[in-house]
Amino acid sequence: MDYREYTIENGESVNLEELKTGFITREDYVIIHRDSALLCADVLIWYKDGWLLIKRNTLPLIGEYCTVGGRVHKGVPIEIFLKQKVKEECNLDISNLNFVGVGRAFFKTDPFNHGNGTDTTNLMYLAEGKGDLKIDKFHSEYILVNKKIFTKIKDTLHPYFRDFLEIAFSIQAEQ
Repeated sequence: MDYREYTIENGESVNLEELKTGFITREDYVIIHRDSALLCADVLIWYKDGWLLIKRNTLPLIGEYCTVGGRVHKGVPIEIFLKQKVKEECNLDISNLNFVGVGRAFFKTDPFNHGNGTDTTNLMYLAEGKGDLKIDKFHSEYILVNKKIFTKIKDTLHPYFRDFLEIAFSIQAEQ
């Protein structure tokens, strides 16, 4: 599968720095979250001997193992966004970033109690991680999932993460 970003309009390059907005106010973000589908990017990181999953401390999916990732920031290329997000959430550096697919997830819960749930379209990547793993305050613990562990826990994982782990193991087997 392939993912491409285009920074051209009417034959001219688009300056991504001009698109960046920085952080929006919480009040504005609550409205966007309530009324829109969000674009997110996630990455399954091969670290040491397994795929890294981290347990969330926030809604949606509080208390569940998830990949590293989040809402894509305007004007920031996906590769740069994911490298920053991985550094923030687990202190790793990633390389060999490869796009593997798209998933859309709907949740009845939301972190702002607006009552309209959460709707995300997610770009999933695979990467290799290096460094000293340290989980941020928004996550409580991690697990490194190899095939043996996956067999034991796959029925406890959200289908989005379970499906992409199966894809990751399949790609690994082909290499």
